[in-house]
Formats: sequence, C-alpha cells, structure tokens
Amino acid sequence: MKTWPVRALPDVEWCAMKAAMYAMIFCLAAPTLAFSQANRESSGHVSHEVMLSSAVAEKLLIHKEEIQWPHKAMEAHVKGTVVLYVDINNKGDVVFVGIISGPKLLTQPVLNAVRKYKYQPYKLNGKPIEVETTVSVTCQNY
Repeated sequence: MKTWPVRALPDVEWCAMKAAMYAMIFCLAAPTLAFSQANRESSGHVSHEVMLSSAVAEKLLIHKEEIQWPHKAMEAHVKGTVVLYVDINNKGDVVFVGIISGPKLLTQPVLNAVRKYKYQPYKLNGKPIEVETTVSVTCQNY
C-alpha cells in the first residue's frame, strides 16, 4: 500500500481550500434557494428585510395548530424532521410557507398545520413588520 507524505498546508493554500469547499456547498444549495425564491416571488411575496431565527420566532408563536399525521406515515413508522420557510406578515399571520426539506409523507400535513400558526407581530422601532423565518417540526412518535 502506497502512503503519501503528509505536509502542513500554508495559510494561503488552506484558505483557498476552505473557499473552494464553501463554494461547492453553496452550489449544491443554490438550486434549492433559487427555487424557494422563485416560488415566493410567483406567489406575490418577496424577501423581507428581517430574517428571524427559529428560536425568536418560536417565542412569538401564540397559536400552534395540531398536526394531522397521515395513517400511511404512521403505519410505515416514518420519522424525521420537516423544515419549512415561512413568511409572517405584520399582523402575525403566516402568508407563505415553502418546503426546505423533510420526508415526503410528512411534509404536507406539517405544511397544512404551519399555515394556520399565529404569531405575535415582530416589532422594529415599535412598529410591527413582516419577517421571514424557518420552522422545524420533528416527528418521532405518533
């Protein structure tokens, strides 16, 4: 078995390698990002200036709809996490929901429930504004 000599990479080479790695990751994610942006624009919703973390958005959640899990998913013991992109208007209503990832049998019921979520409006300088966030729902046991 042939072994290759190990050498430390100079900082410049290491930085170039990291930049290439991040570029590769972005290229893999770009079609998904472009797809969700196109969906938002075609539905009349555009990107907002404020992106809330999911932790902040969860603290503003005042009504959480119960998810109606499909019998087919329960019988197949499908588990996983559904991640959604959500636009919330200045009244706290969900106005757009897009699927980022998740098991196909679970995405539609989660999507239907999240559309009915209600949030306390997020305020910037005392004025309620529209925001965007992500919502993750994990299904382990029914």
